[in-house]
Order: sequence, then C-alpha cells, then structure tokens
Amino acid sequence: MHARFSRRFLAAVLSVAVCAGCAGPVQQAEDGAAGPEAPETALAPEAGTPAELRSELDRLAAETDVVFSLAVTDHASGRTWSYRGGERYLEASLVKVPILLTLLRVQTEQGTGPGDEERSLAEAMIRRSDNDATDCLYEQIGGADELRRTYELLGVEQTQAADIWGANETVAEDQVRIATVLAGGVDWIRDDLMAWAVDLVETIDPGQRWGITAGSAGAADEVGLKNGWLQDDALAWNVGSAGFVLAGDAGYSVAVLTAGAAELEEGIGVVERAAAVVNRWQLGS
Repeated sequence: MHARFSRRFLAAVLSVAVCAGCAGPVQQAEDGAAGPEAPETALAPEAGTPAELRSELDRLAAETDVVFSLAVTDHASGRTWSYRGGERYLEASLVKVPILLTLLRVQTEQGTGPGDEERSLAEAMIRRSDNDATDCLYEQIGGADELRRTYELLGVEQTQAADIWGANETVAEDQVRIATVLAGGVDWIRDDLMAWAVDLVETIDPGQRWGITAGSAGAADEVGLKNGWLQDDALAWNVGSAGFVLAGDAGYSVAVLTAGAAELEEGIGVVERAAAVVNRWQLGS
C-alpha cells in the first residue's frame, strides 16, 4: 500500500468521536473560482493545544478581524489538537477531495477504475479546482447520497453532504480527518486508486499551491493539499486549506479554515500566517 503510516493508527483515528463545535455565521453562496479530536484522550479540542503554540495563534487572532480555526493530526502518535476547531465555515472546494474519494470508493466496490474521461475530470477538479468538472463527477458518483456514505465511512459527523456541492458547512476537525485518510489510505479504497489521489493533491497547479504550504519550504519532502474559497451572502470570503505534510520520518495532517475576509487575498493571507505557525512548530524550525 502507499500508506505513510499504519492502518491500525488510521482506524484508531477514525474511531474517535469528534467533539461538538460552535456555530459560526456562514451562509450559502457561489464558488469564488467560478461562479477527530485527540485520539489519545477524550479531552475537549482546546485542551490538547500546546500552550506556546496557542499563545502565538492568539496573537494572530488579535491582529486580524478574519476568524480562523485549525486542526492538526500527527501521523506518528495519532494525536490531534485544534484551535477553535469546532467553529463552522463553508466547505467550498475542499469538498472536491471527498468527491474524489467517493468516486474511488464506488469503483473499488465495483472492481473497476477510472476511465479516460473520469481521469481527465478528476485531474481538472483537483489540480485546477475546475467547477464544471466537479459538477460532472458529482452527478456521476450519485451526488449527495453517495458523498454522505463516504462521510459516514470517514467518521465525519459535522459536515453534511448537500445537493449543491461546497455550499454546506464544515469544521476543521472533519477536514483534518479527511486529509489523514488521504495520507494513510483505507480498506474501502484500493491502494492503487488512493495512490493516484495522493499524486493529484501533490501536483496541484502552481498557482494554487498556497495555504498549508506556508512555512514548509525546504523542510518538507511532500505536501498534498486542496484549497477552497467562497463568498457568503454578505460577500465575505470563506477561505480554507487542508492536506498533509511529510518530512523525513515525520508527517502530519493540517486544516486551516477562515471566514470574514473582505478580499480573497486577505483570507489567503490569514490562512498562510496560521499555517506557517503550525509548520514551524511541527517541523521544529
């Protein structure tokens, strides 16, 4: 298998219930591109956040009006911690990874694989965040019903599949679970298909390799990610980035979600500042 860490660890991560979070002021809108809590303990999300790191994130929060949350899972220990991890945001194009996982789950169940058209659509959906390709694939996989089944298998409980993809709400803990599965593999998706999914998120279009990559340059061997950006009804931006970072024997998954930015660039900036804090901490730099 392509997994960077054991399925025993992954099963432990997925078996732990996610702590309930707070509701946030997010609303449904059009995509701007086109139109678990701690496996080791039962502590609340904030209880597991390293104190020094939390202080640095608190300083960032005090410097911006943009609301942000994040969650991190260390692959070696299985430990997950979060910062405001239960607050809710629009999922936007982050949903394109679960849609891809749904396609691969269905094909694993059927004993098939993606044809040329499906490969082309999936590559456009993940690498370029193409919305038309996503529309086609979402219809092909069976829409919200099949995506809901994937969320159930992932143990994702606070993110609900919607008929209009990306218009639903999500939380950082759910997104870090999805990223952890992507990095480690699962029994219900064939290893060769999951390896292809990993290749897609590791070869994102250069113009979209912002987000969780911030602060990891030169230290990380591999980074796989997907970003999302979406305006709410008040025209404020929800911007998120989720994926995994691998460096030598170390590896972790991270998700950063934001809301309330007046401009897309402002939201991206806060995502990257928060991600850089996490990467410096995790990579020991």
